[in-house]
Amino acid sequence: MKLFNWSKQDQEDKKELSRIEFLQAENDRLLDHIESLKLDITELEAEKKHMEDLLSRSGFKNRVIRIGMGLVVLALSYGLLVFFGERNANLPWILLIEAAFIIFMGRGEDK
Repeated sequence: MKLFNWSKQDQEDKKELSRIEFLQAENDRLLDHIESLKLDITELEAEKKHMEDLLSRSGFKNRVIRIGMGLVVLALSYGLLVFFGERNANLPWILLIEAAFIIFMGRGEDK
C-alpha cells in the first residue's frame, strides 16, 4: 500500500491545470484590452463626427473649395495664355486681377 498516491500522471495533470489557468488569465487580459480599444474607437468616431459637423457648419470648407476651384481656373488660364502666345508684359497683370477675383469669390457667400 502506498503512503502517498503521487504518480507521474498527477504531476502532469497539475502542470496541465497550471498551463490552462495561465492561458485563461492571458485570454482574459487580452479580452480586456480589446474592450478598451473598442471603447477608444467609439470615442474617436464620436469626436470625428463632432469635428466634421463643426467644419461643415463653419463654412470654411466651402470657402476652401471655392478658392481651390479658383486656383485651378487660374492655372488653366495661365496655361492657355502661354499657349496662345500672350505677351509676357501683360501676363502678370491679368493673373493678378484673376487672383484678386478668386479671393473675393472665396469671401463672397459667407454672409
